[in-house]
Amino acid sequence: MVIRPDLKNALMTTILASVAVTAAQAQWSIGAPGKREAPAGKHRYAFLVFANPIPGREAEFNDWYSNTHMGDLLQLPGWAGGQRFRIVTTVQPRPSVAGYAHGYLMIWDLEETEANAALSRMTAAISGGKSRRGAAFNYTPGAGSSGTYETVGPRITRPDGKGPRMPDASDNKTPRPNRYILMEFASPLAGKEADFEKAANQRIPSVLALPGWMAVQRFRMAEASAGPTDKPKYLNIWEVEGDSAQALNDTLIDALKSGRVKKNAAADENTAEIVYWEPITPYITKDDFVR
Repeated sequence: MVIRPDLKNALMTTILASVAVTAAQAQWSIGAPGKREAPAGKHRYAFLVFANPIPGREAEFNDWYSNTHMGDLLQLPGWAGGQRFRIVTTVQPRPSVAGYAHGYLMIWDLEETEANAALSRMTAAISGGKSRRGAAFNYTPGAGSSGTYETVGPRITRPDGKGPRMPDASDNKTPRPNRYILMEFASPLAGKEADFEKAANQRIPSVLALPGWMAVQRFRMAEASAGPTDKPKYLNIWEVEGDSAQALNDTLIDALKSGRVKKNAAADENTAEIVYWEPITPYITKDDFVR
């Protein structure tokens, strides 16, 4: 079935409007603690799944994903942990044109000698019924997107040593800050990969000096059997906290304008995807299902 472009755009507008309306306060901690380095003899990957529910079945989709699907896959060897996120569509101007086709993101942490070993267990578990399919998940080819990225270094935290902020125990007025991730996908311009890598690493300390910008980890696309991805080659996952994603983005824009943070001039801005997401579950592991 071919969906007319005008109907497709209207459907996406409805999905994203629903996501914005149902957004909760984003106060879960982000990801696993520590530097998130691979254990000895293995590699560490982020397997990303971008998805939308079948229209009209969002509550059912979320119930299945959080309460059934996460546990079904985290019982598998090599599946170290996972966390779900909802897209933030309210930041203006949008940091990139692309990246807003899906309302939900799942980040699975994989630890294996190579990614396909873990992903093949997922395929077998779904085919065999050990991992139960969701009736409200849109399995239509092309409806979702996925990609597997390998870490290229440890998680980096603020140079001043400040961690996530919590109000003082005696403060009964100040709420906890909201927490988000910024998924920053980018590819180098042709012939500029070395310059891209150098600039990507050099700008990290200046970004992490900004208020609310707490940590980052860099990734490179891995070869994996989960299928080709339409995402750019490199990924930074930034962890941020503040009153809103808009305020955090405004802080970054002001730093770029003032020169305190430098743009990566070797990055292809035409293919970049830079989008904020809010956590809608805690980070969970197999231990959350077996204790």
